[in-house]
Amino acid sequence: MKNKIVAAFLALFAGMFGVHRFYLQRWWQGVMYMALSFITIMITADGEGPAFLIPMVLGFVDALLFFVMPKEDFDEKYNKKRLQQTQRETYYDETESEADPSALIEKPLRSSKVPPGARSGRKEMKKEDFFKRSGIEQFRRMDFEGAIDSFLKALEDNITSPSVHFNLACCYSMIENTEKALQNLEKAIENGFSDISKIQSHKALAYLRKQPEFEAFVANGYRIIKQLPEPQPNLLETQSTAAPKDVLDEVLHLGDLREKGLITEEEFVAQKRKLLS
Repeated sequence: MKNKIVAAFLALFAGMFGVHRFYLQRWWQGVMYMALSFITIMITADGEGPAFLIPMVLGFVDALLFFVMPKEDFDEKYNKKRLQQTQRETYYDETESEADPSALIEKPLRSSKVPPGARSGRKEMKKEDFFKRSGIEQFRRMDFEGAIDSFLKALEDNITSPSVHFNLACCYSMIENTEKALQNLEKAIENGFSDISKIQSHKALAYLRKQPEFEAFVANGYRIIKQLPEPQPNLLETQSTAAPKDVLDEVLHLGDLREKGLITEEEFVAQKRKLLS
């Protein structure tokens, strides 16, 4: 990891020779600075003026820019590959719930397709295990869509796997799909996932924890709150104006509304009594 303070001091004291550019692994820029320094020194030695001040000023400007540059911007520009590699190594912490003690995967796979007779050691690898491992490797490579496909294929072998549902929740959270993330998190808990502290601390669920739906999910005992249909207070009056005037037809019409779930049993009884009276 490159340090912006180190880069700034190198630019300040040896910037005219491009030392700070070599430190940042910007090799061509470093070579250009060094070549410019030698050219300007030769010009100055020939008595053509203090041309060597040009690379010195450039190094001083670079030093100022490094000092005032936010660390996040510096890392994004000069440490991006290193940060991505670190994320791949540490970002995904596979669940090891009691329901699935073999969740931790150590060896990567090269393909997401099940080859004929795929084997792990001496034992034939199950379809669920193969796609679970494949999904983990895809997640580590930041291929969240591919990981989702693999985990869904793993569910075809074991629809109640708590670890796979938890992994899916992590993937959906990473692509900011709150609804599916909560659905899979709920299924993971229903099927035996009990490590609540992991839900509250897992990095992959950081986006999900910021959503208001997650707060309601937790408050409801880690279950999704079922949304009831909006009430339709004027439905009966509207339907009554268009229904036949005959009382029997009115009652039958109310029965149809009840069967369709548009009115409750209590509303049906109340309206029926009203008609018969």
